[in-house]
Amino acid sequence: MSFKSKFRDAQDGKRFSYLFTAIIGLGFFTTAITWVIYNVYIPTYLKSYLREVWGTVPLETFIIGSIMVLDNVIAVLIQPWIGNISDKTWKRYGPNKKGRRMPFIIIGVPLAAVFFVLVGIFGYDLFSASSDSFFLGFILLLLVIGGFNISMALYRSPVVSLMPDIIPKEFRSRGNGFINLLGGIGALVGLFAFPMIEKINTFWAYIFVSAILIICLIILYFTIKEPEVLKDVEKKEKVKVIPTLREIFKREDKSLVFILFAIFAWFFGYNVVETFFSNYGEDVLLMAKGDISMIFGVMALTFIIFAFPAGLIAKKIGRKQCILAGLGIFVVFLGIATVFSLANFPALAVRTIFIGMDIPYLALLYAGCFFFMGIGWALININSIVIVWELSGKDKIGMGTGIYYFFSAAAAITGPVIIGGILDLINFGLDLGEGEQYKYLFLFAVIFFLIAGILTFFVKETGVEGESGDLPPEGKPEKIEPIAE
Repeated sequence: MSFKSKFRDAQDGKRFSYLFTAIIGLGFFTTAITWVIYNVYIPTYLKSYLREVWGTVPLETFIIGSIMVLDNVIAVLIQPWIGNISDKTWKRYGPNKKGRRMPFIIIGVPLAAVFFVLVGIFGYDLFSASSDSFFLGFILLLLVIGGFNISMALYRSPVVSLMPDIIPKEFRSRGNGFINLLGGIGALVGLFAFPMIEKINTFWAYIFVSAILIICLIILYFTIKEPEVLKDVEKKEKVKVIPTLREIFKREDKSLVFILFAIFAWFFGYNVVETFFSNYGEDVLLMAKGDISMIFGVMALTFIIFAFPAGLIAKKIGRKQCILAGLGIFVVFLGIATVFSLANFPALAVRTIFIGMDIPYLALLYAGCFFFMGIGWALININSIVIVWELSGKDKIGMGTGIYYFFSAAAAITGPVIIGGILDLINFGLDLGEGEQYKYLFLFAVIFFLIAGILTFFVKETGVEGESGDLPPEGKPEKIEPIAE
C-alpha cells in the first residue's frame, strides 16, 4: 500500500497514522509553545512596569500573581461554553469545507498570533526602548493580555476535541500519547528556541512564534476533513461541582477525597514556582529572561523524557507508590533549592559563562534540581488523573475528569494570588530589598508538596495494576484528553 493510500485511510478512520495524528496535534502544539513563553516573560514585564510607574509597590507580587491567573479564570469561564457550542455547530469555513471545530480554530489561532506579537510590542522590553509613557505601556499590555487569553480560550476546547472526533476509539489512547508528546516538543521550542532568537531581536522572536501558529493553522486547514456524523461518540457528563463533591464526601472510602486534595496541593505549589521563578531569576540571580527560560526548561525536558517510563513504572509498583516517589523527589530537590535560596553562599554567586548564558553557579544548581523535579513531575502527573478515573467508576469517567480539572484549576487560580500576597507581607515585615521576597518562593512550594505527600498516604484504594481495588479493568477510560498547561 502506498504512502498516500495509508494517509487517506487514516483520514477516513481506517488505520492509525503517526503523521496524520501529528497534523491533528498541531493545534495542541500551538497552545503549548505560547503558554510557556507567556508564563516566563509576562511576570517580568509586569514587574518592570509596576516599578517604573509606581516605584516600590507594597503589593507587587500579589498584583502580578492576580494578573497571571487570569488565563485560568478565563479558561474556566469560556472553554466549557465554547466546547459545548462547537459540539452543536456544523458551519462552512471555506470552499467545500465544513466542520464543528475548525470554524473556531480558524478564528482563534490568527487572533492569538496577532495578540502574541502585541505582547512582544507592548511588553516592557520593546516598549520601554521607544517610549517614556510607562503607564500607557502597562495599560496596553493588560489589554493585550486579556485579548490573548480570550483568543486562546476560543479554540482550546475545539482543538482538543479534534482528535476524538476524527481518530477511531481503538486508536485514541495511542493518539493522545503522541499528541501530548507534540505538546511537550512545543514547550521545549518555547523554552529553548524562543530565548535564543529573543537575545538577538525580541520583536522577531515573537514574530517567529506567531508565524509557527499560522503555519500550523494552514496545515490543519488543508489537511483536516471533519466527519459530519461522529462515530464512537462518548456521552459527555455535565459535571455539577457541588453535588459531585457531596457524593464524593459521603462515600465510606475517602481515597478519592484525599487524592483530589493532594492534586490541589501539588498544583498549588507547582504554579507558585512557575509564576514567580522568572522574577526570582531577574531580581535575585540577575539573569536575562532567555537564560531563566532555559534553566526552568530543564524540568519540561526531563518531564517529556520520563513521561512514558512513568506509566511503565506504575504498572510495576502501583500508581500510589509512583506518585509518592515523585512527590518525594520534588520535596528533596525543592528543599535543596530552598536552602540555597535562603542561605548566603558567596561561592555560588560567582558568575560563569555556560553555553552562552551569563549566570551564577547557583543557577546551575537549580538546573540540576529542575532536572530531577521533572522526573518527579512525570511520576506524579502521568498517574494521578487515572486514579481519579478509577475511583470515580467506569460509568462516571466524565465526572472524574471534570472534578480533576476543578481542583487543578482552583490551585492554579489561588496559588499565585495567595502566595504572592504572603511574599509581599514577608517583604514588608522583614524590610527586605527590592525583589528579595522571591527568595522565599521555594519554601512555600515545598510546604505544599509535603502536604500533598501526606494526603496521598491516606489514599487506600486506587483500582490499578499491582494494587488492590474494587474496580474491574474495564473501568479504565479509553479516551484521555491532553492536559493543559
